[in-house]
Amino acid sequence: MRTDQGFTLIELIVTIAVVAIIAMIAAPSMSQLLVKQNLNKSTNELVHVLTEARVKAALDRKEIKVGFIASIVDADLNWTPSGDAVLKPGSPTSIIFLPTGLVKDWASTNSSFIVCEKTSGSLSKTVSISKMGTIQQVVEGTCS
Repeated sequence: MRTDQGFTLIELIVTIAVVAIIAMIAAPSMSQLLVKQNLNKSTNELVHVLTEARVKAALDRKEIKVGFIASIVDADLNWTPSGDAVLKPGSPTSIIFLPTGLVKDWASTNSSFIVCEKTSGSLSKTVSISKMGTIQQVVEGTCS
């Protein structure tokens, strides 16, 4: 007597259906992960540009201006959000680092930049800058 080895057509269809259901469950969380990663990338680029400007001001012994909108042409460095991120309206349009590492004319009420994701506006990251020029990512939140 010979025993058959292998799978029947019904077993293969059931297996493919189970894999498809699992993939559909995982898809929404993957899209949310991509949105978060894009926001993290834009925020990290902002921190990098600000840190670079502060170091450059100290090394070159001159004021360095960072612009955050494309129309600022006299800026030494520029930053624009990448991907689906945007700088929240009302954030400063530029910042100037002094050769000492301090920030020029920096008001305490205007000491943070909020980077929002553009698609739904539900996620944001805040980058805070002190008068002393210390740069840090403060909180994740919503962009409202």
